[in-house]
Amino acid sequence: MARSQEPSSHRPYELVVDLQHRPVVEQMLDDLGVQRSAPQEDDVDERLGLARLRDLTEAEGAAVEVGELIALLRQRAARDRDGWQPLLGRNRIAHAVIGDSPAVGSDGLVGVASHKPMQGGEPAPVENPERRGPAAPETAGSGVRIGLVDTALHPEPAPGERPAYRTGHATFVAGLIRRQAPAAQICAEAMLKGAEARAESWDIARAMMRLAYGEKVHILNLSLGSYTMAGGPPLVISRALERLPADVLVVAAAGNHGALPYLKSGRTKDSGCWPAAHPRSIAVGAVDAEGRQPGWSAQLPWVNYLAPGVDVVSDYFDGDVELGSTTAHFNGSATWSGTSFAAATVSGMVAAGTVPGTVSPQQALAELVKENRVQTYPQRP
Repeated sequence: MARSQEPSSHRPYELVVDLQHRPVVEQMLDDLGVQRSAPQEDDVDERLGLARLRDLTEAEGAAVEVGELIALLRQRAARDRDGWQPLLGRNRIAHAVIGDSPAVGSDGLVGVASHKPMQGGEPAPVENPERRGPAAPETAGSGVRIGLVDTALHPEPAPGERPAYRTGHATFVAGLIRRQAPAAQICAEAMLKGAEARAESWDIARAMMRLAYGEKVHILNLSLGSYTMAGGPPLVISRALERLPADVLVVAAAGNHGALPYLKSGRTKDSGCWPAAHPRSIAVGAVDAEGRQPGWSAQLPWVNYLAPGVDVVSDYFDGDVELGSTTAHFNGSATWSGTSFAAATVSGMVAAGTVPGTVSPQQALAELVKENRVQTYPQRP
């Protein structure tokens, strides 16, 4: 049976399983005749306490619907083990959190006519890079390490190649951080791949662990997001957040799905964007230059703060870039919109106020809020 086109929300033939529960799950899969690939070294992560099972098929090679398989495994485990169920889930897909180009409506608020959450939102060339405002002192952020899980940082296109615009996402994010904290060290993991800037949650979680425990970052900027139809966080992302060192501040983009009028691609305007919606993260939404929140920025109870994310200016490609069906020429900077960039601005501001060993990122954030330099999201009943 030919495999259907891969959904945008998860890897269709993979499971993520708690390591302690793996033997039970694999025995149940064997009993069901479900085949899978031999495990590779990167299919087990001891720090996460999780394993990835790949290329799941029925005994005769037919594709397995992973959602139905998960439900069946839980049902059988509960039946045979007095209600107990194993920890397992899908290998979710995450995207860069980019907003569509904003348009001003009759009410004066910034919005979009047809928003594409986590995708789309093309950058535009900017004639005057000075629009980005004054830079912070050169020593701001000295000694602070900021982790990025994003696209490749400062990718070099091959001669004659016109890169897809999303592949410049990390360059734009890093430019916003450096504007606030020029002396901070940015440690980047290039996980969002291809023209669509997508990654498996399994790879994102492992990159988070490497940055936290290997690079020992003080701040982890996650300008990416994924969704689940059930509403809860993906198992692997939740596990990574829970196992980060307590002193690492996680700053995440709140998502650009606030203007969705109906269910689309597994999400609505009320959906949680992960990792931002997890209590371990600081969720940042976007505002324009007047402090107004655009309709596409998530407006939900778990959003913590708001920062500039509409038509902001930062570093970008120098040359021709593919913008969907058209091409535009950039001169090393661009203007772009999205909660990705609001999160990056907060990460940079926090880094500028952090003094390793003296002022923690959490204390620096509290001071920013106290001084009203970071806008607190207006919580609603």
